[in-house]
Amino acid sequence: MSRGRLDPPNLDDRTWRDIVEQAKALIPRYTPEWTDHNPSDLGITLIELFAWIAESMIYRLNRVPEKNFIEFLNLLGITRDPATPASTFLTYRLAPGVSPLTIPKGHQVATPQTETEPAIIFETNNNIKVLSINLTAALLVQDNRYENLTNALVNTPLSGKKLSIEQNKPIIIVLGFDKASTENIALLWHFSQPAAKDSLRTTWLYSSANTTPVTWSSVVSQNVNDATLGLQKNGTVSLSVPQNWTGQNPKNWTGITPKTDADKLDTDLFWIGLKIERSAVPAVEIGIEHILFNSVAATNALTVKEEMLGVSNGQPLQFFELKNRPLFKQTKSQSPYAHLKIEVREPLEIGGFADWTPWIHQDDFPKGEGRYFRLDPVTATINFGNYHPTTSPNGHGSIPSAGSEIRAAEYRYVAGASKGNVPANSITVIRTPITNITEVKNLAAAKGGSDEEAIEETKRRAPELLRNRYRAITVEDYEYLAREASSDIKTVRCLPPRIFTVYDGLPSNDPRINQPWNYGGLNRSPGTLNVIIIPNFQSPLTLPTNELIQKEPRPIPTNELIQEVKEYLDDRRPLTTNLYVTAPRYLPISVEADIKIWQRVLDENIINPNDFQQDIQAKIHKFLHPLLGSLTGNGWEIGQDITVSDLFKILQPESDIGFISRLQIKTETPLYQPTARPYQDEGNRLSAWVRVADYEIICSGIHKINVEALG
Repeated sequence: MSRGRLDPPNLDDRTWRDIVEQAKALIPRYTPEWTDHNPSDLGITLIELFAWIAESMIYRLNRVPEKNFIEFLNLLGITRDPATPASTFLTYRLAPGVSPLTIPKGHQVATPQTETEPAIIFETNNNIKVLSINLTAALLVQDNRYENLTNALVNTPLSGKKLSIEQNKPIIIVLGFDKASTENIALLWHFSQPAAKDSLRTTWLYSSANTTPVTWSSVVSQNVNDATLGLQKNGTVSLSVPQNWTGQNPKNWTGITPKTDADKLDTDLFWIGLKIERSAVPAVEIGIEHILFNSVAATNALTVKEEMLGVSNGQPLQFFELKNRPLFKQTKSQSPYAHLKIEVREPLEIGGFADWTPWIHQDDFPKGEGRYFRLDPVTATINFGNYHPTTSPNGHGSIPSAGSEIRAAEYRYVAGASKGNVPANSITVIRTPITNITEVKNLAAAKGGSDEEAIEETKRRAPELLRNRYRAITVEDYEYLAREASSDIKTVRCLPPRIFTVYDGLPSNDPRINQPWNYGGLNRSPGTLNVIIIPNFQSPLTLPTNELIQKEPRPIPTNELIQEVKEYLDDRRPLTTNLYVTAPRYLPISVEADIKIWQRVLDENIINPNDFQQDIQAKIHKFLHPLLGSLTGNGWEIGQDITVSDLFKILQPESDIGFISRLQIKTETPLYQPTARPYQDEGNRLSAWVRVADYEIICSGIHKINVEALG
């Protein structure tokens, strides 16, 4: 058995060699006068040719069970998961002094087209009102000093910033604009770690004459519309600044100095500040990915309007195919394919057609008549029902009358899949020109694009789907459905409840006995499940492996991905189950190795010691990478232990180059809070293995590799 599926029998396991030997064994029985059995004999050549034909037939025969299995999946409607589009945020720039301009939803921009690569097109998901001012700087004011966060929060590379807000020690994030405006200013906030509910107090400020950030006036609360709910979730903050908004130069802020010379800013800007306060202990940490202005979300999914599908023949169970596939699945939506609008117009007896009438998408046809259609988003196929008042009164869903024209009034489809994961500042071409729009670009890389599911993966997950039928009962069901929620997920682990016992190394009178585990900040109490997810690479997979590892050494899911999986599982779990979907708990592994190189190898310049050492470091980083590591190269599982024996197989040089004289591993400080772990003592010392807790996954730490000459 493999992954819950019975392996079909091999109907005929004979190889070409077996057939040849069997045929040659029959020669003495039927033609004893045939004595030359060498490959040069013409008869032997004919036997080998026959064996080749027979082997081809056996190969076809052995594929019959696989064909039957695939046909069975098609019968059940189990198809490959479709490709998903990449998404990013576009920042527009309006010509100076021009009145605000609204850019409609669906505006198309693209990467530049080259001789070898076509343009990758993105469409905006919402309307956006663009002002003729620009956000150019971001500073963090704390303890009368400021730190320049421009490249972290508002400009490329948008590296993000983690902040700690302690009790009675407020911080101020100040945002500088090149001009003032009387229009509402909309700031798009995205978080890697949002604040907990009601944990912080926020106040919006603005710069006025003869003030510093600590004495700025507050924006009247009625003029602030905060969709982030006080930094608790991603969203837009819209505010109106009073008319006495005044420009200031940070060098003139009395008593406030730059943290370092590199942070120094000498520019007159109009400032908006967000004061963040904490009134209790302990301190609260938040992570901000970016703060964008004149920006809107865009997706590598294109809109098609008024596509004719065909004419109804009046027969039951008709189907029509859209020209483009797969369809775009909108996340966080009760109707993920609401953008698809199917319309039918029936012919009139007097000639011509009636008006176009919309038909409604249904997952399953209700019994009886009704203007419904079903959709296969992978193949982009539209199916109609089989109800007819006389010939099929027990049918489901009406049949478009004969001669009716059918069209897709509008729909969106995935255009670029994984190719849409383009780097920052690469989307710069305005495909649909708009007067006075002078520039557009993506300040952050596009993420989330993935290709259509591999056929082998569909075959692997099909038995799991048939077993759980999209209902989460066992931990395996949760893991399967979490992968179904998004194709962006690489690794998933569902953790059941767990309590302390004497087998955890505790004395029998320890008060923690029979209490839930609390390692890793997880709630392991009865009735609670924790689903840990690790996303796939967000960087383009066309990058060299070493660059992928360097860019994303420890992949972290976005809040949107966590919320998407949570909502998907919530619809399928028992009501009595408490469910948490969370990011991975990384455990860095440190490697220490002594490698001896034969002196002859160095004398003859067969290898360069520095290059050899860097190569060893690269092998270790790859072996310990969560997505590319382990002996298989398919990544580590959550809770999987590591031993030096596996690492030895990766690092061992050729015998004529040298050998490993010492190889040991240990853990570093866990990259999660609280840092206490169940096997902390044994993991802190150099050893031949590291026992990993069921909620941890290993990653690469700091390594000490010593390469010496010998002999």
